[in-house]
Amino acid sequence: MISKLPDFPAIKKLAEVLWQQDVKKHGAAIIIGAGFSRCSSKHVDGARKLPLWKDFAKKLACELDDANKDLAFSDPLRLAEEYRAYFGQAALNDLIRAEIHDEAWQPGAMHYELLSLPWSEVMTTNWDTLLERAAQNVHSQIYGVVSKQSDLSSIRSPRIVKLHGSIGVTEQFIVAQEDYRKYPENFAAFVNFARQVFIENELCLLGFSGDDPNFLQWAGWVRDNLANHSRRIYLVGSLKLSASKRKLLESINIAPVDLWNAVKDIDDHDLRHHKAIELFLKELLNLKPKPKHEWKPTQLVRQQINHEDHSRQFNEPVYAASLLESQIEILRRDREAYPGWFVCPPELQWRIQSQLSDPRPNIDNITPLEQSSKEKLLYELAWQHTVTFNL
Repeated sequence: MISKLPDFPAIKKLAEVLWQQDVKKHGAAIIIGAGFSRCSSKHVDGARKLPLWKDFAKKLACELDDANKDLAFSDPLRLAEEYRAYFGQAALNDLIRAEIHDEAWQPGAMHYELLSLPWSEVMTTNWDTLLERAAQNVHSQIYGVVSKQSDLSSIRSPRIVKLHGSIGVTEQFIVAQEDYRKYPENFAAFVNFARQVFIENELCLLGFSGDDPNFLQWAGWVRDNLANHSRRIYLVGSLKLSASKRKLLESINIAPVDLWNAVKDIDDHDLRHHKAIELFLKELLNLKPKPKHEWKPTQLVRQQINHEDHSRQFNEPVYAASLLESQIEILRRDREAYPGWFVCPPELQWRIQSQLSDPRPNIDNITPLEQSSKEKLLYELAWQHTVTFNL
């Protein structure tokens, strides 16, 4: 279960920010990488997969020097720079369009699930148009599409922002070393936009690996330009991080959410990453808080109890105290989730008054509790009596 993973608290924290409804507080934004499109998209022939950086590097290396088998393992950004220097910018652009073949792909279910969540902004380094096309059929969130810098001033949040170009719209794609080096100068509006998003929002990175060139470039930019001003950045996926890689990521303000242990039994690489993303999105949806008007106290009466246990709660104060001890945290959560009604609805007043009945607190079963537990329990009891006017 995903809730048993060591990084589950980070998912809960991200979900808390994502679903918060106070416009005065910061929200959650997301950057989508190539891994997401590969896992979620569907090709017309049902078999092909969208290329990742390593696949793109192999194609570049093959056309540059088919005899050099080691060239495919070189830095993809440097290979793209060599390709452009040798064949020209137009040839590089044509290669990108041919490799992606955007029209042959359709958004998958996870595109719709992702865009149905209340992200403050959706940014992507992908060149395909899958997110934009999926957004046309998502109505819980209405996204504007920003493909060029000039679109930023006229399209309101939430937006899908194409940071590195978009097939069929832009003539320039961010793909080579010089593109990244000159990005702050050539795309200053996007850089300023990203800076504001990183400062105001918790940021989720989905569809990136720890050594993805886009991830490394943007993570480096955040480290160099925002220092401690950016909020926490969550890198989510089936990452299989070593202790040293995790430590490195944490040192640059990136919180890894490694779902490897939840999907490690799946042998197929693409299916494993697909399942990890699917689990993550479903968990974010599961963590959506209930609307305030649906608040009600948690049912604490045990559904199955034998005669012996029923007798023990009356005859053994220490046993009864242990039952009360286990309920204190639930009482606290109920109180903190209470909508703050000036007058509690009458039908809920009775439920609150009868919530603690298994066992009902008394001097005998409260006495065995530790002092801190006594204080916590009595505080919750006092709150219950206050909101139900049972004074």
